[in-house]
Amino acid sequence: MPEPRSGPRIQDLRAQLLTSADQAVPPELLQSWLRSTSALGAPGNVRDVPRVDEELLDNHLLEMFQAPMARAAEDLAGSGMGLLLADAQGRIVQRWSQDSAAMNQLDRLGTVRGAVLAEDVVGTNGVGTALASGKSVLIQGAEHFADVYQDALCTGAPVWHPITGKLLAAVTMSTRIDERSGLLLPLTNSLAAQLQQHVLDVAQPGARAMLAAFLDTSDRHDGPVVAFGPDGLTMRSRRAGELTQSDVDLIGHLCAGLRHDTRMTAELSVGATTVDVRVLDGSAGVIAALRPAPRVSSARRVGPTADSLVGQTKAWLHAAHQVSRHISARSAILIAGESGTGKTSLALGRPHRLGVAHDDVAVVHTAQRQIVGEQAWLQDLAGTMATAPRVVIRAVEHLDARALDALRTLIDSSAASVSLTVTADSPAAAEAYAVRLGVAMVWVPPLRERTGDLGALWNAFVAQRSPGLRLTLSDDARRALEAAGWAGNLAELRAVVSQMIAEGVRGAVGPDNLPQGLRAHRSWSMIERTEMEAIRRALQEAGGNRSKAAELLGVSRATIHRKLKTYHLSGRAH
Repeated sequence: MPEPRSGPRIQDLRAQLLTSADQAVPPELLQSWLRSTSALGAPGNVRDVPRVDEELLDNHLLEMFQAPMARAAEDLAGSGMGLLLADAQGRIVQRWSQDSAAMNQLDRLGTVRGAVLAEDVVGTNGVGTALASGKSVLIQGAEHFADVYQDALCTGAPVWHPITGKLLAAVTMSTRIDERSGLLLPLTNSLAAQLQQHVLDVAQPGARAMLAAFLDTSDRHDGPVVAFGPDGLTMRSRRAGELTQSDVDLIGHLCAGLRHDTRMTAELSVGATTVDVRVLDGSAGVIAALRPAPRVSSARRVGPTADSLVGQTKAWLHAAHQVSRHISARSAILIAGESGTGKTSLALGRPHRLGVAHDDVAVVHTAQRQIVGEQAWLQDLAGTMATAPRVVIRAVEHLDARALDALRTLIDSSAASVSLTVTADSPAAAEAYAVRLGVAMVWVPPLRERTGDLGALWNAFVAQRSPGLRLTLSDDARRALEAAGWAGNLAELRAVVSQMIAEGVRGAVGPDNLPQGLRAHRSWSMIERTEMEAIRRALQEAGGNRSKAAELLGVSRATIHRKLKTYHLSGRAH
């Protein structure tokens, strides 16, 4: 990406262009300014943003893209950015953001549902110019035609129908001009590509039946509707906008494998919710219609409890969902990760505490083999697997090749649901154990890759260590924790909490209360945190190949190398 053009200079060029004095501006921007001048005259003529009536908005377009847009908004939580989806006429059909400052910024600009941001209505901007040019654009500050947008930075990309080539929509990321990033345009292009792939997925024969049923239910049902179709396809109605991604993941987990229509009650972030599930013919998927649950319900009640696992980031929820699927299917799973990432807790489905017995699951540690001998240990394990419905086998990295082969034989012949844990430095190292044992493997993300969960984890560890104690993180302390490397992962964070309590710290924790090693870390800006997450996702998709990750992001390999060094990222795919 080129360096951002300076505000005063671009203002001068715009003024000179509009007075026919100079045209030394980038060609694409010049063309947009000329189109805007032809349609609107002077920039001062744009005084407000017009809006259309609700009935003119394409809600089917919104319901088509609600699920991937909501996922993207959760990925960008804490970045200070707002997401916009506009139809082909430049009318905003919805906006998403988990940051109040970003929503306030959109409000000030008049960028609300129904606002018309076509280029011939408000001039050069991320929505209208992307639609008018048919290309992705980055418009910052004075590059906007209208003066009202002088402190805004936005990127926009057109969304094309992958089969017909028809222009369907535009997707835009918007933030303040003082938040700069060379990766915003690649991020926007990536999101547009995801929406186009979503259209292609929906066009498949099985998915078309699910889409028709989803739209029909959405029209008839007053509450949120979520649909799950073939190959992981998910759709969310406009009214499902308040659901978190973890809500959707939980509903999908509950619906997986159902063969008949059913009703259940789930504990979601919006409260106790009745879920009416319709199973479609021909494995076309399921439709879940949601409504608030009555105070007393005879429906099956499921969902998180007070002793639930903590985590809302995408990588953690993906790992938890994979583990849950294998446990439900009674298929063996190897849960891998660095030391202290919460592998045993995922296997149990609840926080693991040493010395606490569980009625429904037997926990076996390979360290016992060193005490009783290999033969006795394997005999005891065989007896446990024959009687317990669920078995968790911890730390298989301590087993030698002969013991691993014997363990595989036991797993193959057991009817129990078996979960195993292994501590490894990388997914590749863990995969070798999975291959040897003949089981599937899921990688648990390290804490440095799920920093969005730090606040919730801190509160959970405080409650576990000293129930009722008020020990909260200030914003500065939380940012310092987010910038730390966390080599010890959750175990290290738990130790920090214990140290704070032991030292008598109470109330709001500031940076000065933290251990010296944590105070030294600089805090990243919102855009920097967004860049880090984008690079991690690209590396994961590219299997750790930096050149391919750079290609996915639309930047040079040198940029990726520089960013990895700046953010102290390992460059490994997790």
